[in-house]
Amino acid sequence: MSDDCPETPALMQLADKVRRLQEILLAASRVAVAFSGGVDSSLLLKTALDTLGAGNVLPLFASSLLVTAADRERALTWPERHGYGKGVTVEAVELYPLTWKDFVLNPPERCYLCKFRVYSQFIDVMERGGIKVLMDGTNTDDLKDRRPGLRAIHELGVRTPLVEAGFSKDDVRARSRELGLDSWQQPSSSCLATRLPHGMAVTGERLQDVARHEQALAGLGFAGCRVRLDRQDSGVVYVQVQQADLDRLLDPGMRMAVTRLFGKQGVGRVFLDLAGR
Repeated sequence: MSDDCPETPALMQLADKVRRLQEILLAASRVAVAFSGGVDSSLLLKTALDTLGAGNVLPLFASSLLVTAADRERALTWPERHGYGKGVTVEAVELYPLTWKDFVLNPPERCYLCKFRVYSQFIDVMERGGIKVLMDGTNTDDLKDRRPGLRAIHELGVRTPLVEAGFSKDDVRARSRELGLDSWQQPSSSCLATRLPHGMAVTGERLQDVARHEQALAGLGFAGCRVRLDRQDSGVVYVQVQQADLDRLLDPGMRMAVTRLFGKQGVGRVFLDLAGR
């Protein structure tokens, strides 16, 4: 950049964070990346590959009925979509959470129990390949929320380089856009079990119901929506859409379309979170 067009403080700050992230990766030398295909882990994986080279980075994806088929496909095809050859493959680690009795009970610490099991299996896989460092895409904004999964990350010694380098969610999106990642505007995602209230047992049928409801809403253009189940009544759901989509959903014609959509799926009452996501 020329002297007549100095960098703005915001850009300089992000550039400093990028350099710090690269330094953290270089110091680790060989890493495994817990990869979901979301905006955070996509930036971490891209930076790791470009900094360390494909032979020193192992992307691991947790494949189970807790994620939708679309999310699985998005994660596994990420290297091809971003111009990496056959030398970069996302390894799908098959998991069977319905066999985890403590998880199925869906206690308040469900996310901790799940993350601990998933990352323990990731560590087993990577250590068989001679890799000793597992990295996760947590950013600094994630630390502001109550996230039981963070406890598992700390207990297992998993590195969070985006946090170490000071990346906020806005930083992650800005850098992802600079790099041309197709995830830069992607809504935040979480596993399907988060749509079940604590104490409601996690079953395959309930997870399929959630996935079907959300896929149907996405078909109407509500990407990144959430459909939560009711603890007592299977004919009641609670819907969250992106804040930018609230006005469109509140249009009388669209409301009627959404009501019909859920009615065909056996849902008679639909409650909307007016705050949005």
